[in-house]
Amino acid sequence: MNKKYIIILLLIIIILSSKSLSNNELKDDYYNYINKDILTKHKLKDNEYTWSIFSSMQEKVDKRRDTIINNLISNKNNSNLNILYSSIMNTSIRDKEGLTPLKKYINKIDNSTNIEEYINNAIEIENTLNIDIFTNIHIDNDYKNTSKNIIYLYPITMDFGANADYYINPDYMSYKALIKQYGIKLLKEYGYDKKKSREISNNITNMYIDISNNSKLSKDLEDISSYYNIITKEELQNIYTNLNINNYLNSKNIKETKFSIIDINNYKTINKYLTNNNLSLLKEYTKLKILENYSPYLSENYSNIIYELNNKLSGINKSKDTKEDIANKIIYNYFTNDIDKQYKDKYLTKEEYKYIENMIKEIINYYYNDIDNLDWLSNKTKEKAKTKLKNIKINIGMQDNNNYSKYYNLKENNSLTENIISIGNTINNYEISKLNSNKIEVEIPETTVNAYYNPKDNSINFPTASLTLFDINNNYYENLGTIGMIIAHEITHAFDSNGSKFDEKGNISNWWTNKDLNNYKKIQKKVINYYNKYEVINGIHINGRRTVNENIADLGAISCISNIASSKHATNNELKKMYTSLAKMWVTISTPEYESMLLLQDTHSPNKYRVNAPLSSTELFYKTYNINILNKMYIPKKDRVKVW
Repeated sequence: MNKKYIIILLLIIIILSSKSLSNNELKDDYYNYINKDILTKHKLKDNEYTWSIFSSMQEKVDKRRDTIINNLISNKNNSNLNILYSSIMNTSIRDKEGLTPLKKYINKIDNSTNIEEYINNAIEIENTLNIDIFTNIHIDNDYKNTSKNIIYLYPITMDFGANADYYINPDYMSYKALIKQYGIKLLKEYGYDKKKSREISNNITNMYIDISNNSKLSKDLEDISSYYNIITKEELQNIYTNLNINNYLNSKNIKETKFSIIDINNYKTINKYLTNNNLSLLKEYTKLKILENYSPYLSENYSNIIYELNNKLSGINKSKDTKEDIANKIIYNYFTNDIDKQYKDKYLTKEEYKYIENMIKEIINYYYNDIDNLDWLSNKTKEKAKTKLKNIKINIGMQDNNNYSKYYNLKENNSLTENIISIGNTINNYEISKLNSNKIEVEIPETTVNAYYNPKDNSINFPTASLTLFDINNNYYENLGTIGMIIAHEITHAFDSNGSKFDEKGNISNWWTNKDLNNYKKIQKKVINYYNKYEVINGIHINGRRTVNENIADLGAISCISNIASSKHATNNELKKMYTSLAKMWVTISTPEYESMLLLQDTHSPNKYRVNAPLSSTELFYKTYNINILNKMYIPKKDRVKVW
């Protein structure tokens, strides 16, 4: 054969082999193939524990938000905001004051000579400093009658906001050691020597272990309906036998209302410590709570401890934020509504609003029609599901929360801590006033790149910042793979294992027949087992049970956008654009520490498996890319999962 032809033949073989290898990469790990360049080339900055399209868009939004904040500061039209800003920037005064702004509260605890005095002083401190010493009160809609608000009694938070898992779940032991280490650092900064700091920390940790052994773990709190356990004031008194509940509630200006207790044994265990024998322990427990909650507003020595802990937990070596960054974060935290309103007015365009509204309606209509094709639901339950879909509220951009910042009464001569305490009291009074209303408040600020479904009013909510995830000028199928996926995901939450327990008005209600509910539980178990098989790192698998609701939402969303595309007779090229944009949206790079923390705590599967796992159960994806039994993305038909 002519040498020239041999060379040409070899080139053809190399090209075909390269293409075949590329196809195999795509069919073996779609997420990695689509995001290969970013995953191999993008490096985390020193101050980054994670990077994603979401965090990239959030950075863009934060810059816009900070510009709004800086303009508000410069205009000096809001005296409360300017006073707070000045007290934040006066770090030299904070360093000079040290612990002075909190001394009177700590002295009250130290000077308590018996349990009665301690309880009275601790109640005053709980109310003034807004720290959960005895109870952890949240006011929200009555889950069985959303026309009223009631009090929900949540479990007490522990060191640095930790929950029971940190103290008794073996997977959390490294985190337990870390927060204990930084508790000791706070106690040493307070003035105790090393030996006493360790002794106090050990005693408090042992108390938390005891409370945790008698409390619900995070896996027990996944079912929202389990939060609804109505008790009377008399029954609450029987739980808290060592606390005068009438006096306690009167101190908070709480009159007659309904109480729902989430974890009875958590409170019963705390109650048993309220005796003279534990007085010394209780004093130190309360002092440490004060320090943990207010260190960010104290001198640099205290605030640095909090920054260091956060950096250790997320696996970064980050220098402390600039004073301006700290100021902007604190100001946004306490003037959210003022800033959010300006952000929405400036960045939510009519064109984007209409585009998203139309896509939401299109997806709802698809769901409405597709419910009829589900062979595991009876007609009776299908009609109830369609009624719920018909009544979903669509919120694009912020619903106005009550703006309590106008009631702040900050003083120029006050320290930052004193002004934060004053703000806390205003917010607390507002929270209690919510008992007289049934208003549903926004759960995610307008400048957060996220979206959510709220089962308590059957609404899907898209803050203005979430619209940065799509470009109105993009191809329709590209947008269907990004913002369409997110919309469908949130709608599916109306029918996950939590959302499906609420009716079209947001009340807890069983609208299922027994047979349909049993069918649903079987499918849910299959979803749990399906995700349990995915190994993430070093033999650690996805926790299918903890992530089941988000996995159901992902499965439903990808099924939905795939079927919409199919119904529009999308070309193979258009389908590839949709799936490619979907995979690109979830690309993420994280530190090992942050990735490990997410595996323990996040209710979502890791982003790679938010792409690969549902796509491996999507028939149209198989057809689009000719996935077969030789490919790793292939799952046998009998093992594929579909809910909605």
